[in-house]
Amino acid sequence: MKKITYLFPLFFAIALAVGFYLGKKNNSPFLSQKKENNLEYSSQQKLYQVMDAIKNEFVDTISDKQLTDKTIRQLLSNLDPHSAYIPYKKNNREDEEMRGQFAGVGVKFIILNDSLFVTNVIANGPSFRAGIENGDIITKIDTTLVAGVNLQNDEVMKLLKGVPKTEVKIELKRRGEILTKTIIRGLIPIKSVTASFMLTEDIGYIKLVRFSETSSEEFFYAARDLLRKGMKKMVFDLRGNGGGYLQIAEDIVDQFLEEGELMVYTLDRNGEGEKAIATKKGILKTVELAVLMDRESASASEIVAGAIQDNDRGTIYGRRSFGKGLVQKPIRLVDSSQMRITVARYYTPTGRCIQKPYKNGAHYDYMMELYDRDKNGELFALDSTVFVDSLKFTTPGGKVVYGGGGITPDVFIPYDTTGYSSFYRKVAYSRVITEFTINYLKTNRIRLTDKSLNHFLKNFVVTDRMYNDFIAFAKTRKVNGNPSDISKSKIRLSNRIKEEIASGIWDEEGREYVNSRNNNDLDVVLNNM
Repeated sequence: MKKITYLFPLFFAIALAVGFYLGKKNNSPFLSQKKENNLEYSSQQKLYQVMDAIKNEFVDTISDKQLTDKTIRQLLSNLDPHSAYIPYKKNNREDEEMRGQFAGVGVKFIILNDSLFVTNVIANGPSFRAGIENGDIITKIDTTLVAGVNLQNDEVMKLLKGVPKTEVKIELKRRGEILTKTIIRGLIPIKSVTASFMLTEDIGYIKLVRFSETSSEEFFYAARDLLRKGMKKMVFDLRGNGGGYLQIAEDIVDQFLEEGELMVYTLDRNGEGEKAIATKKGILKTVELAVLMDRESASASEIVAGAIQDNDRGTIYGRRSFGKGLVQKPIRLVDSSQMRITVARYYTPTGRCIQKPYKNGAHYDYMMELYDRDKNGELFALDSTVFVDSLKFTTPGGKVVYGGGGITPDVFIPYDTTGYSSFYRKVAYSRVITEFTINYLKTNRIRLTDKSLNHFLKNFVVTDRMYNDFIAFAKTRKVNGNPSDISKSKIRLSNRIKEEIASGIWDEEGREYVNSRNNNDLDVVLNNM
């Protein structure tokens, strides 16, 4: 079957070459329109002939669907790194995230040791109303046993999801007691604003993880709430945000810029496009702004940062962003699968295209560029090679900025490796902290939940005894380290354990609230505001 993967790029390359040659011929004034049509028809026939030959002559059996899917996938991947084919099943999950909601019961769960643990119950959702609690162990969903049967996440999701207002019966264990609950499914929000709180008396913090259909509304209400709490300055955290809808990015930028200021513009293959201009409706026009970014901040995140930077509206902190300046148009296909095809490039207000270089659809080299940054030491010092004079631009305030490969921050913050060790990496790539936390919360959840998140932040300490218990537990999961590494990583791992416990009680808001007090990036920002 692997031969198919390599066959189509070769065919596509030949087709491109032939197409270029025929295009040159088509410039001849002696070539009739009829001849042009025949040549186009021949190219189409050749594609059909190749696919038919593979279907009927290839040594392994391949279905029409497999062949079509592989052909489309390879065709799009050879155009550029971001044109893509999304099969129907995968498209469903991605659509839910981008819509900002799905139909289900409203719980987060994790499968550990063949047990299905409820890690978070969404406030006021269907499970919350049915009396499901964090820490419950689900043993049966309707008539399907889900304990001790090696069930996978996707299978559990299929059982829990369904049409709104339909029932699902859950059998669960809670502190040794067997309970049965009936949940009425409903629409469950998928939050893109995962944290929003005050860092100091006048500095607010908002973390946005994607630009979905609901993001601008979520952002507006979070910002309004912080303004009512006395926010005069804001930290807008876009670290790890891979992007989303262009229009949503514009809506959020509009909250900061003055009426009439350019936010972003796009140009298509014909040099035509659209400009997005700020309106007067924003509620954050006078708030001092800091934007946090890293190498995983991409696309819509870079639109926001570029607009803020190019209009001298705020300060960008962190590390150089990903470098995606291509705009995709989604096209739904007849079987409800989808393709996303690049239709334009976007440009920041000064005229920068921040798309990093690529060769056709060279996905491997394109994605490996992030690892090249590691190898070149860019996580720890600015890489001067990205500052190309031909890509130099100047903001209205006289600041020099560069295009051609992401947004370079105004204030560079080296990646914090304090406490890193071989043992820490082993822990980070395992589920040991999650398992340890779930076990800890089995007996300590009620005691901790009785207090506020702020009380937890100030008073909860991962003691030496607790850390040693964690090290012993890690050994039972075959995650070992030498005494030097265990000691070196103690503070960093203790902070991670505390964050995980906070997340287990207060969800992502709790994690970010605790993390914000032990975060080098945020420390640098706060020291400069």
